[in-house]
Amino acid sequence: MKFLKYTFYALALAGFASCVASSEKNDNKTIIEQSSIADEDVSDEGNENINLINTVYEKFVFAIDSQSDENPEKYFSDNALKKLQEDYEFDCEEGSCYAFYALRTEMQDSNPGTDGASEICDIEPDGDGWYMVSYVDMGWTGKTRIKIIDGNKIDDYQRISQ
Repeated sequence: MKFLKYTFYALALAGFASCVASSEKNDNKTIIEQSSIADEDVSDEGNENINLINTVYEKFVFAIDSQSDENPEKYFSDNALKKLQEDYEFDCEEGSCYAFYALRTEMQDSNPGTDGASEICDIEPDGDGWYMVSYVDMGWTGKTRIKIIDGNKIDDYQRISQ
């Protein structure tokens, strides 16, 4: 059993390292596919939640100057939308303004020596509806915890590291 545990950690570390390395080659894309390890250990509901997180990062978090036709209400609960509005730090000239950047690192410029790509590296269940999202944000690594409720909406988030 310990062998499997250590093998899993070694594969996860290798996957994260390859994500960081691949960020030097890719421009602003979100990884939509999950590793085979994650697919084996995650339920259908878990896969739906992972797909939701990937979609949100693609359409809102890593999107640059996106004029998405998607309504955030489709992906975020009222609680999360309220928190995103409270976290918004700039003047809001019209409508509701959301701090989707709160789901990424606080870095404002690309990491020197990288191509500045942004992508999700891994999404792992973290218990009680929470998921740990590991990513590269403009060449900087980061982690954010995201809580999913009702199987289809983000309800809360916590930036863990950058």
